[in-house]
Amino acid sequence: MDKDYSDKIRKAIVKYNRYRSPEAVARVIKREGNLVYVKIEGTYCETCGLYDWIEDLKYVFEEYGLISDIIDIKNDEPSFDYRIAVFKIKNQ
Repeated sequence: MDKDYSDKIRKAIVKYNRYRSPEAVARVIKREGNLVYVKIEGTYCETCGLYDWIEDLKYVFEEYGLISDIIDIKNDEPSFDYRIAVFKIKNQ
């Protein structure tokens, strides 16, 4: 992933956190090619709109010109504090 896309992802995460923290805080934990793994944690996990909080990041990516699909949502531990969303950046 080139520097331009990395900067756009970073800016999108900063904007997402600015408006959604502390209920939801996003952090990139891994990148593999055009896949971006984002850990989203916070009290949002206890609400009925769980996937809305994750989908919001997809729309913030679009504001920065990053077209993406959410291809997976993981929770590696028996915890309700976070989810790991896997985004596929389609226009990388």
